Amino acid sequence: MKSTAAALGATAVLLLACGVGSATATAAPAHGRAAAARQQAADVCASAGADSGRTVRGALPRDEVHHQLAGLTGPQRAARGYPDSANKADTSGTAGTSGNPDTSGIADKGPLGGGGPGRGLLTDIHPAQGTSFKEISGSDGSCATQSVSAQLTVQDGSTTIYTPTMYPAGGSCIELVTVYTVSGRSVSAWDWCDSVAFEASVPIDSAFLSTYTDGNSSAYTGRVVKTDAASNSWTAGLYNYRTGSWDTLFTQSGQNQSGRNTGWDINELYSQVGTSGRSAACDAMAGQTFESSNITVRINGSWTPASPDNSDTTYDSPAGSFYCPDRTYQMVSAYDHWKAVG
Repeated sequence: MKSTAAALGATAVLLLACGVGSATATAAPAHGRAAAARQQAADVCASAGADSGRTVRGALPRDEVHHQLAGLTGPQRAARGYPDSANKADTSGTAGTSGNPDTSGIADKGPLGGGGPGRGLLTDIHPAQGTSFKEISGSDGSCATQSVSAQLTVQDGSTTIYTPTMYPAGGSCIELVTVYTVSGRSVSAWDWCDSVAFEASVPIDSAFLSTYTDGNSSAYTGRVVKTDAASNSWTAGLYNYRTGSWDTLFTQSGQNQSGRNTGWDINELYSQVGTSGRSAACDAMAGQTFESSNITVRINGSWTPASPDNSDTTYDSPAGSFYCPDRTYQMVSAYDHWKAVG
Protein backbone atom coordinates (compact mmCIF):
# COMPACT_ATOMS: atom_id res chain seq x y z
CA MET A 1 0.00 0.00 0.00
CA LYS A 2 2.81 2.39 0.86
CA SER A 3 4.58 1.76 -2.44
CA THR A 4 1.34 2.27 -4.39
CA ALA A 5 0.65 5.50 -2.57
CA ALA A 6 4.17 6.66 -3.20
CA ALA A 7 3.82 5.86 -6.88
CA LEU A 8 0.53 7.71 -7.12
CA GLY A 9 2.05 10.68 -5.34
CA ALA A 10 4.99 10.71 -7.72
CA THR A 11 2.62 10.49 -10.68
CA ALA A 12 0.60 13.43 -9.36
CA VAL A 13 3.76 15.51 -9.00
CA LEU A 14 4.79 14.60 -12.54
CA LEU A 15 1.36 15.47 -13.95
CA LEU A 16 1.38 18.85 -12.22
CA ALA A 17 4.87 19.51 -13.48
CA CYS A 18 3.69 18.76 -17.02
CA GLY A 19 0.76 21.13 -16.68
CA VAL A 20 -2.09 18.65 -16.13
CA GLY A 21 -4.41 19.84 -13.36
CA SER A 22 -2.91 23.32 -13.45
CA ALA A 23 -6.23 25.15 -13.83
CA THR A 24 -6.00 26.52 -10.31
CA ALA A 25 -2.51 27.76 -10.94
CA THR A 26 -3.53 29.61 -14.11
CA ALA A 27 -6.82 30.94 -12.75
CA ALA A 28 -5.13 33.25 -10.27
CA PRO A 29 -3.20 35.24 -12.89
CA ALA A 30 -6.38 35.56 -15.01
CA HIS A 31 -8.29 36.80 -11.99
CA GLY A 32 -5.43 39.11 -11.21
CA ARG A 33 -5.50 40.52 -14.73
CA ALA A 34 -9.23 41.18 -14.52
CA ALA A 35 -8.82 42.90 -11.15
CA ALA A 36 -5.95 44.93 -12.54
CA ALA A 37 -8.09 45.90 -15.54
CA ARG A 38 -10.91 47.08 -13.26
CA GLN A 39 -8.47 49.11 -11.21
CA GLN A 40 -6.98 50.56 -14.38
CA ALA A 41 -10.43 51.67 -15.56
CA ALA A 42 -11.11 53.26 -12.18
CA ASP A 43 -7.76 55.02 -12.25
CA VAL A 44 -8.38 56.22 -15.80
CA CYS A 45 -11.70 57.81 -14.80
CA ALA A 46 -10.24 59.39 -11.69
CA SER A 47 -7.39 61.15 -13.47
CA ALA A 48 -6.99 63.68 -16.22
CA GLY A 49 -5.35 61.13 -18.51
CA ALA A 50 -3.25 61.81 -21.56
CA ASP A 51 -4.92 63.04 -24.75
CA SER A 52 -3.54 61.17 -27.76
CA GLY A 53 -4.39 63.95 -30.20
CA ARG A 54 -5.98 61.32 -32.45
CA THR A 55 -9.57 60.64 -33.39
CA VAL A 56 -11.25 57.39 -32.40
CA ARG A 57 -10.10 54.55 -34.65
CA GLY A 58 -12.82 53.33 -36.97
CA ALA A 59 -15.00 56.42 -36.49
CA LEU A 60 -17.39 56.92 -39.41
CA PRO A 61 -17.38 59.96 -41.71
CA ARG A 62 -19.99 62.52 -40.70
CA ASP A 63 -22.16 61.88 -43.77
CA GLU A 64 -22.25 58.18 -42.95
CA VAL A 65 -23.21 58.94 -39.35
CA HIS A 66 -26.14 60.98 -40.61
CA HIS A 67 -27.09 58.25 -43.07
CA GLN A 68 -27.12 55.51 -40.45
CA LEU A 69 -28.66 57.44 -37.56
CA ALA A 70 -30.84 60.04 -39.29
CA GLY A 71 -34.00 58.20 -38.28
CA LEU A 72 -33.25 58.97 -34.63
CA THR A 73 -33.25 62.76 -34.97
CA GLY A 74 -35.70 65.20 -33.44
CA PRO A 75 -37.19 66.44 -36.75
CA GLN A 76 -37.99 62.84 -37.70
CA ARG A 77 -39.72 62.40 -34.35
CA ALA A 78 -41.74 65.57 -34.76
CA ALA A 79 -42.70 64.67 -38.32
CA ARG A 80 -44.16 61.40 -37.10
CA GLY A 81 -46.13 63.06 -34.35
CA TYR A 82 -44.25 61.63 -31.39
CA PRO A 83 -44.17 63.80 -28.23
CA ASP A 84 -41.00 65.53 -27.14
CA SER A 85 -40.28 64.95 -23.46
CA ALA A 86 -37.71 67.77 -23.52
CA ASN A 87 -40.61 70.18 -23.85
CA LYS A 88 -42.82 68.34 -21.36
CA ALA A 89 -40.33 67.44 -18.64
CA ASP A 90 -41.70 67.06 -15.14
CA THR A 91 -40.34 69.90 -13.01
CA SER A 92 -41.94 68.77 -9.79
CA GLY A 93 -38.96 66.71 -8.69
CA THR A 94 -40.73 63.41 -9.42
CA ALA A 95 -39.68 62.96 -13.05
CA GLY A 96 -39.83 59.47 -14.35
CA THR A 97 -42.41 58.15 -11.92
CA SER A 98 -44.79 57.00 -14.61
CA GLY A 99 -42.42 55.66 -17.23
CA ASN A 100 -44.48 57.52 -19.84
CA PRO A 101 -42.34 59.17 -22.55
CA ASP A 102 -44.00 62.52 -21.85
CA THR A 103 -42.97 62.57 -18.19
CA SER A 104 -39.66 60.71 -18.11
CA GLY A 105 -37.82 64.01 -17.90
CA ILE A 106 -35.15 62.80 -20.33
CA ALA A 107 -34.86 64.80 -23.53
CA ASP A 108 -35.67 62.67 -26.56
CA LYS A 109 -32.97 61.42 -28.89
CA GLY A 110 -35.16 60.48 -31.80
CA PRO A 111 -38.42 58.75 -32.66
CA LEU A 112 -39.65 55.36 -31.72
CA GLY A 113 -39.15 52.86 -34.51
CA GLY A 114 -41.64 51.31 -36.87
CA GLY A 115 -45.18 50.76 -35.80
CA GLY A 116 -48.32 52.78 -35.75
CA PRO A 117 -52.08 52.30 -36.05
CA GLY A 118 -53.35 48.82 -36.76
CA ARG A 119 -50.60 46.95 -34.92
CA GLY A 120 -52.62 46.42 -31.77
CA LEU A 121 -50.17 48.47 -29.70
CA LEU A 122 -51.04 49.44 -26.17
CA THR A 123 -48.42 52.11 -25.53
CA ASP A 124 -45.11 53.64 -26.49
CA ILE A 125 -42.49 53.49 -23.74
CA HIS A 126 -39.36 55.47 -22.91
CA PRO A 127 -38.16 54.17 -19.52
CA ALA A 128 -34.81 54.67 -17.80
CA GLN A 129 -32.95 53.56 -14.68
CA GLY A 130 -29.50 54.37 -13.37
CA THR A 131 -27.46 57.24 -11.98
CA SER A 132 -28.59 60.85 -12.25
CA PHE A 133 -26.04 63.63 -11.82
CA LYS A 134 -27.17 66.54 -9.66
CA GLU A 135 -26.93 70.13 -10.82
CA ILE A 136 -23.87 71.35 -8.93
CA SER A 137 -21.95 74.55 -9.60
CA GLY A 138 -18.71 73.74 -11.40
CA SER A 139 -19.88 70.43 -12.92
CA ASP A 140 -17.69 69.94 -15.97
CA GLY A 141 -17.43 66.25 -16.84
CA SER A 142 -18.27 62.61 -16.30
CA CYS A 143 -16.61 59.27 -17.00
CA ALA A 144 -17.60 55.59 -16.73
CA THR A 145 -16.75 52.07 -17.82
CA GLN A 146 -19.70 50.99 -19.96
CA SER A 147 -20.82 47.55 -21.12
CA VAL A 148 -20.79 46.89 -24.85
CA SER A 149 -21.91 43.94 -26.97
CA ALA A 150 -21.11 42.87 -30.51
CA GLN A 151 -23.79 40.18 -30.28
CA LEU A 152 -26.86 42.12 -29.18
CA THR A 153 -29.29 42.19 -32.08
CA VAL A 154 -32.40 44.36 -32.33
CA GLN A 155 -34.89 42.85 -34.76
CA ASP A 156 -37.96 44.95 -34.01
CA GLY A 157 -38.12 48.34 -35.67
CA SER A 158 -39.93 49.92 -32.72
CA THR A 159 -36.96 49.34 -30.41
CA THR A 160 -33.98 51.62 -29.84
CA ILE A 161 -31.72 50.80 -26.90
CA TYR A 162 -29.47 53.57 -25.56
CA THR A 163 -27.60 51.67 -22.86
CA PRO A 164 -25.48 52.77 -21.18
CA THR A 165 -25.80 56.41 -22.14
CA MET A 166 -23.89 59.14 -20.31
CA TYR A 167 -24.51 62.87 -20.16
CA PRO A 168 -22.58 65.04 -17.66
CA ALA A 169 -24.25 67.74 -15.62
CA GLY A 170 -23.37 71.36 -16.31
CA GLY A 171 -25.03 72.07 -19.65
CA SER A 172 -22.92 69.71 -21.73
CA CYS A 173 -22.96 69.86 -25.51
CA ILE A 174 -22.43 66.09 -25.81
CA GLU A 175 -24.06 62.86 -24.70
CA LEU A 176 -22.01 59.67 -25.19
CA VAL A 177 -24.42 56.90 -26.18
CA THR A 178 -24.13 53.14 -26.65
CA VAL A 179 -26.67 52.61 -29.46
CA TYR A 180 -28.47 49.42 -30.52
CA THR A 181 -31.06 49.56 -33.33
CA VAL A 182 -32.15 47.38 -36.24
CA SER A 183 -29.48 49.24 -38.24
CA GLY A 184 -26.59 48.13 -36.06
CA ARG A 185 -24.50 48.75 -32.95
CA SER A 186 -22.33 51.76 -32.20
CA VAL A 187 -20.88 54.11 -29.63
CA SER A 188 -22.07 57.52 -30.76
CA ALA A 189 -22.03 61.18 -29.77
CA TRP A 190 -25.27 63.16 -29.64
CA ASP A 191 -24.89 66.92 -30.17
CA TRP A 192 -27.01 68.92 -27.70
CA CYS A 193 -25.71 72.36 -28.74
CA ASP A 194 -26.03 72.65 -32.51
CA SER A 195 -27.75 70.02 -34.63
CA VAL A 196 -29.44 68.17 -31.74
CA ALA A 197 -28.66 64.90 -33.53
CA PHE A 198 -25.99 62.23 -33.69
CA GLU A 199 -22.80 63.73 -35.13
CA ALA A 200 -20.11 61.08 -34.53
CA SER A 201 -20.14 57.31 -34.31
CA VAL A 202 -17.89 54.25 -34.22
CA PRO A 203 -19.25 50.75 -34.96
CA ILE A 204 -19.05 48.10 -32.25
CA ASP A 205 -17.02 45.41 -34.01
CA SER A 206 -13.89 43.33 -33.46
CA ALA A 207 -11.63 46.31 -34.18
CA PHE A 208 -13.46 48.39 -31.58
CA LEU A 209 -13.30 45.61 -28.98
CA SER A 210 -9.57 45.04 -29.52
CA THR A 211 -8.81 48.75 -29.14
CA TYR A 212 -11.28 50.24 -26.68
CA THR A 213 -11.87 47.37 -24.25
CA ASP A 214 -9.31 45.83 -21.91
CA GLY A 215 -9.57 42.37 -23.44
CA ASN A 216 -10.85 40.82 -20.21
CA SER A 217 -14.35 42.30 -20.21
CA SER A 218 -16.87 43.61 -22.71
CA ALA A 219 -16.69 47.21 -21.59
CA TYR A 220 -15.21 50.47 -22.83
CA THR A 221 -14.28 53.54 -20.82
CA GLY A 222 -15.64 56.86 -22.07
CA ARG A 223 -15.70 60.41 -20.83
CA VAL A 224 -17.23 63.78 -21.70
CA VAL A 225 -15.44 66.85 -20.34
CA LYS A 226 -15.68 70.60 -20.69
CA THR A 227 -12.57 71.88 -22.43
CA ASP A 228 -13.34 75.61 -22.57
CA ALA A 229 -15.71 77.42 -20.25
CA ALA A 230 -15.94 80.64 -22.27
CA SER A 231 -17.32 78.89 -25.36
CA ASN A 232 -18.98 76.03 -23.46
CA SER A 233 -16.83 73.59 -25.44
CA TRP A 234 -17.02 69.87 -24.60
CA THR A 235 -15.16 66.79 -25.86
CA ALA A 236 -16.20 63.13 -25.85
CA GLY A 237 -13.37 60.62 -25.79
CA LEU A 238 -12.76 56.87 -25.56
CA TYR A 239 -9.86 55.38 -23.65
CA ASN A 240 -7.54 53.45 -25.97
CA TYR A 241 -6.34 50.44 -23.97
CA ARG A 242 -3.65 49.70 -26.57
CA THR A 243 -1.96 53.10 -26.32
CA GLY A 244 -2.97 54.05 -22.77
CA SER A 245 -4.38 57.40 -23.85
CA TRP A 246 -7.64 59.10 -24.82
CA ASP A 247 -8.85 59.30 -28.44
CA THR A 248 -11.37 61.97 -29.42
CA LEU A 249 -14.79 61.01 -30.79
CA PHE A 250 -16.46 64.43 -30.97
CA THR A 251 -16.05 68.06 -29.89
CA GLN A 252 -18.79 70.69 -29.79
CA SER A 253 -19.41 74.12 -28.28
CA GLY A 254 -22.26 76.60 -27.98
CA GLN A 255 -25.55 76.98 -26.14
CA ASN A 256 -26.95 73.79 -24.64
CA GLN A 257 -30.43 72.96 -25.96
CA SER A 258 -31.34 70.00 -23.76
CA GLY A 259 -33.24 72.22 -21.35
CA ARG A 260 -31.41 70.96 -18.25
CA ASN A 261 -28.18 71.27 -16.26
CA THR A 262 -28.47 67.88 -14.58
CA GLY A 263 -27.07 64.73 -16.19
CA TRP A 264 -27.21 60.95 -16.18
CA ASP A 265 -25.57 57.58 -16.74
CA ILE A 266 -28.50 55.28 -17.36
CA ASN A 267 -30.17 52.30 -18.99
CA GLU A 268 -32.57 53.96 -21.45
CA LEU A 269 -34.70 52.68 -24.30
CA TYR A 270 -37.58 53.40 -26.63
CA SER A 271 -39.97 50.62 -27.59
CA GLN A 272 -43.60 49.64 -27.92
CA VAL A 273 -45.82 47.31 -25.94
CA GLY A 274 -48.31 45.01 -27.62
CA THR A 275 -51.57 43.59 -26.35
CA SER A 276 -49.59 40.85 -24.59
CA GLY A 277 -48.28 43.49 -22.20
CA ARG A 278 -44.69 42.65 -23.13
CA SER A 279 -42.25 45.14 -24.62
CA ALA A 280 -40.84 44.54 -28.08
CA ALA A 281 -37.42 45.27 -26.54
CA CYS A 282 -37.50 42.15 -24.36
CA ASP A 283 -36.23 39.75 -27.02
CA ALA A 284 -33.21 41.90 -27.80
CA MET A 285 -32.35 42.33 -24.12
CA ALA A 286 -32.91 38.71 -23.07
CA GLY A 287 -29.82 37.33 -21.34
CA GLN A 288 -27.86 40.51 -22.03
CA THR A 289 -26.04 42.35 -19.24
CA PHE A 290 -26.06 46.14 -19.31
CA GLU A 291 -23.71 47.69 -16.80
CA SER A 292 -21.94 50.89 -15.90
CA SER A 293 -19.20 51.02 -13.28
CA ASN A 294 -16.49 53.39 -12.13
CA ILE A 295 -18.97 56.22 -12.66
CA THR A 296 -17.22 59.45 -11.76
CA VAL A 297 -18.03 63.12 -12.06
CA ARG A 298 -15.75 66.10 -12.47
CA ILE A 299 -16.47 69.27 -10.51
CA ASN A 300 -14.24 72.30 -10.98
CA GLY A 301 -11.68 70.06 -12.64
CA SER A 302 -11.51 67.47 -9.83
CA TRP A 303 -12.74 63.89 -10.28
CA THR A 304 -14.76 62.08 -7.62
CA PRO A 305 -16.88 58.88 -7.64
CA ALA A 306 -20.62 59.29 -8.13
CA SER A 307 -22.18 59.30 -4.66
CA PRO A 308 -25.20 60.69 -2.78
CA ASP A 309 -23.29 63.97 -2.58
CA ASN A 310 -23.44 64.53 -6.32
CA SER A 311 -25.91 61.98 -7.70
CA ASP A 312 -29.34 60.41 -7.19
CA THR A 313 -32.04 58.56 -9.17
CA THR A 314 -34.12 61.50 -10.41
CA TYR A 315 -34.63 60.02 -13.87
CA ASP A 316 -35.58 56.51 -12.76
CA SER A 317 -38.77 54.91 -14.03
CA PRO A 318 -40.40 52.06 -12.10
CA ALA A 319 -39.02 48.64 -13.07
CA GLY A 320 -42.40 47.71 -14.54
CA SER A 321 -42.08 50.55 -17.06
CA PHE A 322 -39.74 48.36 -19.12
CA TYR A 323 -42.52 45.78 -19.59
CA CYS A 324 -40.02 42.90 -19.46
CA PRO A 325 -40.98 40.45 -16.67
CA ASP A 326 -37.61 38.67 -16.68
CA ARG A 327 -35.50 41.84 -16.51
CA THR A 328 -33.60 42.52 -13.29
CA TYR A 329 -31.93 45.72 -12.16
CA GLN A 330 -29.82 46.75 -9.20
CA MET A 331 -27.88 49.76 -8.04
CA VAL A 332 -24.77 47.83 -7.04
CA SER A 333 -23.17 50.80 -5.31
CA ALA A 334 -24.85 54.17 -4.94
CA TYR A 335 -24.27 55.75 -7.37
CA ASP A 336 -21.08 54.62 -9.12
CA HIS A 337 -22.20 51.18 -10.31
CA TRP A 338 -25.52 49.88 -11.68
CA LYS A 339 -26.43 46.67 -13.50
CA ALA A 340 -29.42 45.47 -15.54
CA VAL A 341 -29.87 41.95 -16.96
CA GLY A 342 -32.35 40.90 -19.65
